[in-house]
Amino acid sequence: MSYDKYSKATKETAENLRIIDDAMFRLVAGRKGVCQEILRTLLDKPELKVIRVTPQSVITSLHREIILDVLCVMENGAYMNIEMQKGSGNDDIKRNRFYASSTTAAYTPKGTDFTDIPQVTILYITEYDALHNGQMITHVKRCMETREGFVPVDDGEDIYFVNTVVRDGSDKSELLQLFLRKDVFEETKFPELSKAVKYFKETEGGFGEMCKTVEDYAKNYAKDYAEEREEIVREEERKNAEKREKTAREEERKNAIRKMLGSGLSREMILSMNYSEKELKAVEKELS
Repeated sequence: MSYDKYSKATKETAENLRIIDDAMFRLVAGRKGVCQEILRTLLDKPELKVIRVTPQSVITSLHREIILDVLCVMENGAYMNIEMQKGSGNDDIKRNRFYASSTTAAYTPKGTDFTDIPQVTILYITEYDALHNGQMITHVKRCMETREGFVPVDDGEDIYFVNTVVRDGSDKSELLQLFLRKDVFEETKFPELSKAVKYFKETEGGFGEMCKTVEDYAKNYAKDYAEEREEIVREEERKNAEKREKTAREEERKNAIRKMLGSGLSREMILSMNYSEKELKAVEKELS
């Protein structure tokens, strides 16, 4: 695939993409080896095996559509969702609660016994310390309160908050820092990730895929913005129509009061006909 057809802006954007950026992560995460390398390293599970990956997996739950960055299916049938998040301002904790429950519901066949509900793990990687606890990796697990303290409950759900801010010199930290690089690298500890980045950054076919992805993202953002603007315009038109209708009704009621006053009807008579004191006073003030 030639990338000569893409604009200078598209090429420059593609050149500056990092793994933590959605457009690039979507591509590298399409490789099982990359996801397996990330999960094995950050979860301390060197024997973990990924058998299937689905980038941009769409789930509709409770009338809301969510898009998982990449959903991995493990050899043991467990589901692992790797999420990359750059901008803060999200309610990260509740977001992950919703993502975990939605994934569980979406991938549990109808009629499944509760004992057979699949294991769901979310690896939530951020460019900021989402939990503000100064830890590079935090395992969040549901617990029960006992007299001895809080004891973990094995409910089949695990959430790992991971950030690129805290560094400790470990292999995990080294891997996370690679997510922030724009250049090609050769890291023997992470061969799958190195190979993927090299392909998308340096080969014509890979860079062409990145350019296409960049354009697709731009088109989708533009489409979403246009749809959002249309919705705003429709809402404004609806509100304006309601306002005009309300004003027309108010004027009709004032005209009725004017006619009744002109016909000599008393205030008490007018008020008894479901007109308010406020409306009556407004017309009286206007006529005086």
